[in-house]
Amino acid sequence: MKQLFNIKRLFYAGMVLTFIFPTLAVMAQEDLPPAGKPLALEECIAIALKYHPSLGAGQATLEAQRAKVEQALAAYYPQIDFKTTYSTATANYSSARSPANSWNFNNFLSTGPSLNQLIYDFGRTTNSVKINRENAVASEQDLQTARQNITLNVRQTYYGALQSLALIKVAEETLTQNQQRLTQAQGFFKAGTRSKIDVTKAEIDLANVQLALIRAKNSYLVARANLNNAMGLQEGLRFALVEAVDFNPTEVPLEKILQSAFTRRPEILQLKAKQRSQEAAVELFRTGYYPTISGNLSNTWRTDEVPNDMAWDWSVGAALTVPIFSGFSTQNQIAEASAQLRSLTAQEESLRQIIRLEAEQAYLNLHEALERIAVTRKSIDQAQENYNLASGRYQVGAGQTLEINDAEVLLANARANHINALYDYKTAQARIEKAMGQTGSEISPQGKEK
Repeated sequence: MKQLFNIKRLFYAGMVLTFIFPTLAVMAQEDLPPAGKPLALEECIAIALKYHPSLGAGQATLEAQRAKVEQALAAYYPQIDFKTTYSTATANYSSARSPANSWNFNNFLSTGPSLNQLIYDFGRTTNSVKINRENAVASEQDLQTARQNITLNVRQTYYGALQSLALIKVAEETLTQNQQRLTQAQGFFKAGTRSKIDVTKAEIDLANVQLALIRAKNSYLVARANLNNAMGLQEGLRFALVEAVDFNPTEVPLEKILQSAFTRRPEILQLKAKQRSQEAAVELFRTGYYPTISGNLSNTWRTDEVPNDMAWDWSVGAALTVPIFSGFSTQNQIAEASAQLRSLTAQEESLRQIIRLEAEQAYLNLHEALERIAVTRKSIDQAQENYNLASGRYQVGAGQTLEINDAEVLLANARANHINALYDYKTAQARIEKAMGQTGSEISPQGKEK
């Protein structure tokens, strides 16, 4: 019976979980766009900034740090306690007239509120509050860094998916060309104007293009999976991509990129906040040499005849605490905090070098992509003209199979090179914006190229 009861419990628990977990999943995903709705880049970024789990962790860290600020501020407020104590003890005193000890115990009961108020501590509380406030600023900038990294990752993966999609179209166009050539070769062979080798060569070329198309489609699926992951989605979201790409090159001087990077990058601002926090820590430890002044007030009811005959007493006072010797801990705490401050300063210089290199690389890659775009545009026109000539010659029986095959390869490569250059430009542009500490497409040009 007991086993049957346990089986029933497990069955009902499983039924409950079966209904609850899908409901929670639906609730978590209810704000997502409907499947199949085309999503622009900005919409994908908005989804990522809403659902990516790393941002939830960063937000929780920030909230915890803000709570520490409030904890530090608590030292400014009075501390009120209500305390009750009970004790029983002997009361023996050394006396020549009565040298014997007595084993009579006396009861003591006291109860009542007490108030303690810090009056002045020479900057201990002030610096403690400043430390935690600057740490909160550092946590906020760390969260901003995570947002920018997620934004960059979404932009890169979105462009990667569009690039793969464009390469699929190139492969499909090349497949159509090869199918047409195979049909022509078969017709020529039947008419007796071409040999069987032309048909065989066209079939081999068609098979190779089909393999290339399979690889291109798989690359697109992988790119879509990467995009879903970059958006922080718990499950694959099927949606179309807006294929229009803004392209209208805008010159951004390297000096402006670096100036914006050193001023706006959250990593720099985070280190600045940590430095200010560490400066406050140095001052906090320095206050270990100084006294503290506090006041107290209490109202106590007490008796030695439990539980009767309670009497009350008021107590008002002040305390001055002067540190005399702390075993050199204060000066070593100051030395440690000062060394950590120097370390943060060195980290900032190292970070500036990393940011400079990142900005210069993105700047150079952007200009390289621009030059490649200009060249590949011309090469497409030239390759298209070459293909038209080769195709025309082949149709009238004057051209060779190798000639039109080379023309097809050159045209496909020219189109692919142009697509790669275009999306390399967009990726470099995204990296420049990230290097400048920008969160949106603030330097994204207006204009479209498909």
